[in-house]
Amino acid sequence: MKINTSDILSAVNQYGTPAYIYDGEQLVSNYKNLKNALPNFVDVFYALKVNPNVSLVKLLRSQGACTEVCSITELEIALKAGSTPEDIIYLGPCKKDYELKRAIELGIYAIVIESETELERVSSFANNAGVTANVAIRINPDFSAEGSPWKMGGRPTHFGIEEKQAIQNFGSYLATPNIHVQGIHVYNGTNILEAQSVFENTSYILNLYDQISQKYHYHFTMVDVGGGMGVPYFQNQEPLDITMFKELMVPLFTSFHDKYPDTRIIMESGRFIIGTAGAMAVQVNNLKSNHGKLFAVTDGGTNCHSAAAGSGRVVKRNFPIQNISAGSDTAKKMYQVSGPLCSPDDIIGRNIELNEIHLDDILLVKLSGAYGPTSSPVLFHSHGYPAEILLYQDESFLIREKDTSMDIINKQIEVDFKHTKLITN
Repeated sequence: MKINTSDILSAVNQYGTPAYIYDGEQLVSNYKNLKNALPNFVDVFYALKVNPNVSLVKLLRSQGACTEVCSITELEIALKAGSTPEDIIYLGPCKKDYELKRAIELGIYAIVIESETELERVSSFANNAGVTANVAIRINPDFSAEGSPWKMGGRPTHFGIEEKQAIQNFGSYLATPNIHVQGIHVYNGTNILEAQSVFENTSYILNLYDQISQKYHYHFTMVDVGGGMGVPYFQNQEPLDITMFKELMVPLFTSFHDKYPDTRIIMESGRFIIGTAGAMAVQVNNLKSNHGKLFAVTDGGTNCHSAAAGSGRVVKRNFPIQNISAGSDTAKKMYQVSGPLCSPDDIIGRNIELNEIHLDDILLVKLSGAYGPTSSPVLFHSHGYPAEILLYQDESFLIREKDTSMDIINKQIEVDFKHTKLITN
């Protein structure tokens, strides 16, 4: 983020904490940097799973981004943000009937098929609607993406159809009634920081496309190579070398495009586009010493930012955190930064050196644009969803209100136990 700390402090003073702050200029810059590293015939699809706020999606859409969705709500957000059906693909291993029917009704560019059973369901729904549904076959390849801490292919997962099975049965997919197979989809891994790994992964997918196309003499109209480009969250990690990425990917895609000029090439990206454009702001409400450790207790922890708390990681490492209320010349101390939960794991900063903290100081957890509140247990202890604020072109926009107690309570339904005797002590 490139926003002045004074602007962040002003925003949280107006809208409260905990809050997520997004830098609109950084978001646009990240998207453009990725687009500029790719040939103009490669379409970038923003993955709403990392951050589905409609205003952020709308801003990216204004720059030309297409959208990849994984739920009916993400689909409706994409539409509200200005995405057209021909620029939407729908992923996910468990699509409900009403979700598939909605996607078919809209005529989106591709429903990404995760299993042969799902293909049969889409065929049936399309037949009932009297239309042909556009699909892409997701393949779980016999290849594992190196450099990815979370591998989504090349091993047993609930994603896609195994490569050998897909190649063997592709003829039946092409012959399925009321189905038009646009092409294939492969997503092998995420948070990859090495350009060479992205290149090798993409090469494998393009070769797989070529193999299936030649085997069945079928002219596909799309190939989705996934993406998985990441963000360096921790010390000793280096960002993706975008120059090397461009040097590797442009010739690869150009060679493929020369052979298949009518095939739409799709690259997905979420974390790379928005990860560095967001931060979580929390307020320090308590300072205490406990068993020789100094704790700064804040109003936002695991409930708002499970990734920063290390959820899903065996080794807990700190996201970069800054005390933006303190001057840079302030003495530093070692802190444990905790959240508001009654859980010993609610720590978002472990043994982290920060400029001296005072009560009511604002701490900023950086690199938090992706996988923030929507992938966190925001209702733990009924604290609710944090505010979201967009700073863009010298303006401050509240793009999601912080949940109030009544927002949460009003979703509950109180039963009137008319025939139950009230027990009193």
